[in-house]
Amino acid sequence: MNFETTTCISKEHFLVLSYYAKKYKLKFSKLLTCFLRYIAENQKISFTVNKRISYRPRVGANSWKRIHIMLTPYDYEIILDLKKVGKMSLAKIIDFGVEKFLQEFVKNVLEEQNTDNYLYANYHFEVATIDTIFSYRVYWGLPCNILQKITKSQQKLAQT
Repeated sequence: MNFETTTCISKEHFLVLSYYAKKYKLKFSKLLTCFLRYIAENQKISFTVNKRISYRPRVGANSWKRIHIMLTPYDYEIILDLKKVGKMSLAKIIDFGVEKFLQEFVKNVLEEQNTDNYLYANYHFEVATIDTIFSYRVYWGLPCNILQKITKSQQKLAQT
């Protein structure tokens, strides 16, 4: 089941993203989710602690464009993680990304036609208590020890 969400971005950034969506024949929502995945997978947002979520600066009411985005469950989880890790709203993550990494994304993803929906299909998390400290580990990709367990399980099944 897909998720729908709404956010606001600057009209300027909307026009730039729309230009690239049209140029590379992608739906706006798909371009934006690929861009957000790129930001997450390439660690473009630094881990931030001990502060509240920051939002985009408020400027005139006519300077923002409301956009609707359709997200797969996996993309939704990554966006939630980005918000938690970077302590930023979705609108601020988009604005931050467009300002800092859009050209890099265009070069490395769009020009390479590397926009497959299933690029990052592995999402895994573990819960642990180490020295009485409760923690979560979030993996955007399967860790090697999990892959080894899967491989061993498949080999055992194949032998039976």
